[in-house]
Amino acid sequence: MEVRRPVVGAREVPVERWSPPPSPFSKINVDVSWSNVSRLGFARVIIRDEGGRFLAATRYPFLAPNATAAEALALICGCELGISMGVSSTMIESDSLEAISCLRGSLDNGSWEAYPFLARALRLSESFQNCRWSWVPRSANMAADALVSAGFMEICDVVWVDKPPSSLVYVLCNDGLPCPH
Repeated sequence: MEVRRPVVGAREVPVERWSPPPSPFSKINVDVSWSNVSRLGFARVIIRDEGGRFLAATRYPFLAPNATAAEALALICGCELGISMGVSSTMIESDSLEAISCLRGSLDNGSWEAYPFLARALRLSESFQNCRWSWVPRSANMAADALVSAGFMEICDVVWVDKPPSSLVYVLCNDGLPCPH
């Protein structure tokens, strides 16, 4: 993962960027937007291969009881898209430390409301030949993070395969990796 060090005041702050997975893995990046008032959320999923090339992206609407459950639902969506795309080895990345910690350790340590969703994500991950759960800071999850914003209605409830929607091209190109136009 590339680390840039912008200067803020008198000190440097490390900024991590998305990096491609090792071969033969694909990376599934997920993120959510969720409203505490309406309990409505949107999960975004982006899949890229070991060369950083775009494979697929989608946005799923859902209802969730809390933020951790929303993050777990995004992980389920990521698993389901990866399975439908025939991904065999994957690294699933999220900026939800709580959800990823539970999946890498014990589901019992997380929110009881998120437990059934985390358990389902874990069961779905068994469909992959090899699955690794990975926490990343938001700066390394920018493509998925950007797509959960309300402004990206272009890809609402559509699965894009091979060629991303125009609203996503700029974000993917900012990662400095190949992206079809």
